[in-house]
Amino acid sequence: MPHPIFSFYGDLKTIVQSIWNLITIKMGGLKFTQDFIEYQERELQDETPPNLQEYDFIVVGAGSAGATIAARLSEIDEVTVLLIEAGGHENLLVDVPLLALFLQFDENINWKYLTEPSNDYCLAFQNQQCRVAKGRVMGGSTTINFMIATRGTKNDYDEWATLTEDPSWSYEEMLKYFKKLENFNVTLADVDFAYHGTNGPVNIMNSPYFTPLGKAFVKAGEELGFPPVDYNGRKLTGFSYMQTNQINGERLSTNRAYLHPIKNRKNLVLSLLSYVNKILIDPVEKTAYGVEFTKQGKKIKVIAKKEVILSAGAVATPQLLMLSGVGPAEHLRNLGIDVLVDSPVGENLMDHVAFGGLTFFVNESVGIVIPEYLKPTNPMISNYLNARTGDFATAGGVEGLGYINVDDLSPDNIIPNIELMFASVSAVSDYFVPFSFGVDSSFWKKYFADQLYRHAWTIWPLLIKPKSRGKILLRNTNPREHPKIIANYLSNPDDVRVSIKGIRMAINVSKTEAMQRYGSALFERPMPGCEHNEPDSDAYWECALRSFTITLWHQSGTCKMGREDDATAVVNTKLQVKGIKRLRVADASIMPNIVTAHTNIPTIAIAEKFSDILKSNWGFITL
Repeated sequence: MPHPIFSFYGDLKTIVQSIWNLITIKMGGLKFTQDFIEYQERELQDETPPNLQEYDFIVVGAGSAGATIAARLSEIDEVTVLLIEAGGHENLLVDVPLLALFLQFDENINWKYLTEPSNDYCLAFQNQQCRVAKGRVMGGSTTINFMIATRGTKNDYDEWATLTEDPSWSYEEMLKYFKKLENFNVTLADVDFAYHGTNGPVNIMNSPYFTPLGKAFVKAGEELGFPPVDYNGRKLTGFSYMQTNQINGERLSTNRAYLHPIKNRKNLVLSLLSYVNKILIDPVEKTAYGVEFTKQGKKIKVIAKKEVILSAGAVATPQLLMLSGVGPAEHLRNLGIDVLVDSPVGENLMDHVAFGGLTFFVNESVGIVIPEYLKPTNPMISNYLNARTGDFATAGGVEGLGYINVDDLSPDNIIPNIELMFASVSAVSDYFVPFSFGVDSSFWKKYFADQLYRHAWTIWPLLIKPKSRGKILLRNTNPREHPKIIANYLSNPDDVRVSIKGIRMAINVSKTEAMQRYGSALFERPMPGCEHNEPDSDAYWECALRSFTITLWHQSGTCKMGREDDATAVVNTKLQVKGIKRLRVADASIMPNIVTAHTNIPTIAIAEKFSDILKSNWGFITL
């Protein structure tokens, strides 16, 4: 009989059950079971609101932004807050960092969106579609991501301030909120605490364990002229050990950071497994007054006495706005939706994409090969259970980041355009790794299958300031149907050019003495579909890039923030939906331009800032 934990895990049942069986026979297994039970007791309790129940604020989505906003608003004793989440509870096994690789399979905690099929990218994937992981669980995507804590550059936020003509979105102003959210415990870099906070809810630290390959990556950067740097400090450029939102060797989601400590706060109500159908908007007054959602087959309407806040993410937030009559007029009319406001909702879709096909074999057993941990003699599970260290404490196998500008390789360049994301796991570390990204089985058999379980490492060269733009459209009027994600990756030629330079830089890393210490050698088999191109030519790498295109799930910009007179903007700089009163958006969808960062920490900072804006607007604080 499987342990009840594994009702969460769908396709992962077999491998996770194997891990559990080993846990239960090793010292500490009983303790982990007790930890799991105690963890569940710290979760907020689910409640079902009565129909037409009133609350001051209704927050849709309990992810990076929503959990933060609900916690901050409920600090005000005299207001009531309803937090609506489509998913269920987080659990301790989800918070084992290495398992991040496998959470992409679980439809119980992951929306499992797909981009629309394309002939220009994701060609090696099933139906030529990239998988888009988004958390459907308490903590949202902070519960299933790779826990990479980055902010971006000063230039990112100063650019927001310029575009919106609102200096409150500048780096100087946003720095207050980055410091407010964090408890900074990084030790493997020179830290300037003028840039950091130490009393916030989000613990940011180096991973408690690094493989020999992870250490070699940082040394490789030094060889190439890029010394270690605190990339959340004055500048990003450099090679560094990972900074991650973890605590005691476990994932720290926004659910754990913001909501666990306030479990008993009486003015905060949580409704789980609640699928929002639409925002209730008075069509005459153009005023939002509530939310309709479905729970356990029953439709429930709840009323917001003050405001409705959409924090459902850059895919679901525009979907809900369009379903509610706010969006591109022609598109909505074609679906029979009454148009309340003609707005560019869903436009300006941005994302970070990378080439996922670089594999470097090594001649020592220093990488992460998942099945080796399932051997009863392997100590890694015991190491994790007893000390929360070892490979299971690495963030999905990702150990280091390198920020460079491939057009100017000076370490003094403060505006990088490529992130080299280093992992001691690779596409051959386990059968499940490439399939977590959606690789087509026939491609797998031709390219990787005969190399399975070899020790190797990878770098994903991540394009961090893409010029390509996509969009979100409704598929139909059913709120349970996923919208169309038209990603348009690599549609701008400069994105291809920069990405190819990033690939070549990753290969240069492999040639350093630090990486050659382990005999690092690029897997040079021609990628299926690209055999007709000259090896190592730009044409070959473009073909490979368009084949093995991966997204790190940083969708953003689809409800763009801008000036009141900006026809391309959906919300103003107070994050109010233009044309609709008492409705705001606060999540990654408001970004006018994507940041040079993994979007989790910037989204939490947006939520922290927004919470103060909202409190100020309603007279609870003075800014």
